[in-house]
Amino acid sequence: MTPTPLRVMIGAGEQRWDGWTPTQQTDLNLLEPASFAAYFGNRWADAFLCEHVWEHLTVAEGERAARLVYTYLKPGGRLRVAVPDGNHPDPAYQAVVAVNGPGPAHDHRVLYTLETLTPVFTQAGFTVQPLEWWDTAHTFHHADWDVLDGPVYRSRHLDHRNAAFRAGVGAPGFTSLILDCRRPPASP
Repeated sequence: MTPTPLRVMIGAGEQRWDGWTPTQQTDLNLLEPASFAAYFGNRWADAFLCEHVWEHLTVAEGERAARLVYTYLKPGGRLRVAVPDGNHPDPAYQAVVAVNGPGPAHDHRVLYTLETLTPVFTQAGFTVQPLEWWDTAHTFHHADWDVLDGPVYRSRHLDHRNAAFRAGVGAPGFTSLILDCRRPPASP
């Protein structure tokens, strides 16, 4: 019998997805290596999913967190990460996700773009593939990606605010900057 893959959501909040183990900051603290050591022991995760967490860290903290996650990810494994997109063209979106913004954004420390988020993960050793992002000209881009490999609610695929876009009308309303960060496979 093949064991079930260990797929872990970091900072899940109230979000639940089939096949994914939700964790909170009290379980896995991206700034506390001891929490990962206690949670994983000598195991590695097959995949991590982290939606709208990295923007709550400074860039330096985000880089440390990327190295920590890399350490506990199996070679060949994936971290799918989503953050608010600093190039999203909608002023209302920008107001909601701003650094030190309103409501849940009150402790946002960084508003990333593809150009500023990618190095956070490449410096840790990940190879990075962008899945959804806005460019500096405010054009939306997306690659084909499978929701089952890591569902991101605030995406063109799942967010209820993007129903018209999915039906072929207009631009997406609420999206995230989404990256797949892969730990290279082990050398033979």
